[in-house]
Amino acid sequence: GRYGWGATLFASVGVCFGAACAMHGYLATSLNDLLVDSREQGGLGLASAWTSLSPNPKGVAAALVLALLLPLCSLRSMALLARLNGVGIACLFLILAFIGASAVANGLAPEALAPASLAQPSLKVLGTLALSFFIHSIAITIFRAAATPAHNARNLGAAYALVLLTYVSVGVSANLCPPLGDPASLESAAARNSFLSVRQPPSLATPLLVARFAVVLQCVTVYPVLVYAIRTQTFCALVYRDPYPGALPVLGLNAIVLCATAAVSIFGLHIADVLRFTGAFAALVMVYAVPAGVQWAELAAAARSSRRARAARLALTG
Repeated sequence: GRYGWGATLFASVGVCFGAACAMHGYLATSLNDLLVDSREQGGLGLASAWTSLSPNPKGVAAALVLALLLPLCSLRSMALLARLNGVGIACLFLILAFIGASAVANGLAPEALAPASLAQPSLKVLGTLALSFFIHSIAITIFRAAATPAHNARNLGAAYALVLLTYVSVGVSANLCPPLGDPASLESAAARNSFLSVRQPPSLATPLLVARFAVVLQCVTVYPVLVYAIRTQTFCALVYRDPYPGALPVLGLNAIVLCATAAVSIFGLHIADVLRFTGAFAALVMVYAVPAGVQWAELAAAARSSRRARAARLALTG
């Protein structure tokens, strides 16, 4: 019914917003690391110039992200964004190459195979997995407007294979071959935002620099797609029944979304926390709350029907 539809829409938009917050934070973090870190640490060595702009360099990075992404998020259709995703795929391969180089350079940490390390709880990843399920559903919806629908299954399968390879390679190699042989570095605040923010050996400075540039470019191609999904669902379901009702409404909604995601980044919420809690909340709504609401509505309707039937029998039989 109407309440189930509203809850579903709210959860879907919330998932896209959570993913956009994470992508905005990922982009701002990588941009800040690029500019602040020295060249021996995979940066450009511009720390003094960058920090002189503001006492909060990460806030400046988030503001630059706003100026960079607002024009892309305001495009009328997905056509250009779909072409830009080709750049994102190339960047993904560069990131995978760095992950492999990091594992080789750091080597296997003996404590990584200890029983206590292998037995660590992994429930915190379930929220992220739930979020990926909703992103999958959104991707299928977007593919319905593809120019060649016959290729949708192939394209979606290739995309998920690349994403799976990325997550598995980062999760496995980072834990078995932690940076500088220190597993504790993976629990640091920097690691909760980006694996590329963790200190690496000096020999990996150039690959780390390239990987950070690749992350920036990849985020620039992915973030507008998430905002497009928010815009399409909001406008088509609630107001205009049109994903692009005009430049002014689109600019207004995009400004609200971008400022909100920038605020999350500036206030320092960790990307890992945003992803898993957003996914867990959406799963709670869709897996438990909506089905429970539907069952409650059916039981309530059956109870009302039963009361009316008893009243009719009493009236007929006296």
